[in-house]
Amino acid sequence: MNFIDIDEKNFINIYKDLTEQFPAQELKSYERFLELLYDKSYKVKLINDGEISIGYIIFVELADSIWLDYIAVFKKHHSKGYGSKILNAVLNQFEKGIYLEVEKPDKNVPNTLRRIKFYTNLGAQKLDYDYFYPAKEKPFSMDLYYLPYQNIFPENIENDIKQVFRIIHSDIEYLHSYIQ
Repeated sequence: MNFIDIDEKNFINIYKDLTEQFPAQELKSYERFLELLYDKSYKVKLINDGEISIGYIIFVELADSIWLDYIAVFKKHHSKGYGSKILNAVLNQFEKGIYLEVEKPDKNVPNTLRRIKFYTNLGAQKLDYDYFYPAKEKPFSMDLYYLPYQNIFPENIENDIKQVFRIIHSDIEYLHSYIQ
């Protein structure tokens, strides 16, 4: 797996795929993504398997962890085992654990159950933390999982969340009192 940096001019194709694969409430505006691309800790990487572009990851690199903002395998490569290969490649390349924001399980929405099973099969563990995704309209409850690197778990989850929110969600007014 090769990780290729994506810049502003090449981001439009990633954004188009994001709008097709992620719920609108979890997406940032295109303009917000462009602002984030100027922050050195916010990274967008295209992932190639040899010469084939199979997907991408968007994340914040913390001192001891990776905060995964988005991960996607392009639709034409779904169900080929690339999701687990990508996450394992991230663990090995960065030698850090990975935070994962995951929708609450809902039997009426089978994809939520499938995603949770996928992450837990890779070794991710649900953190005992009352987590809310800070969407523009209003926050909504999600579960926070952690995929450890060599069984090392984060020491201070709340500080990691605040640091990530300062970067990713600094445009959301109601968070300012929380992340000071």
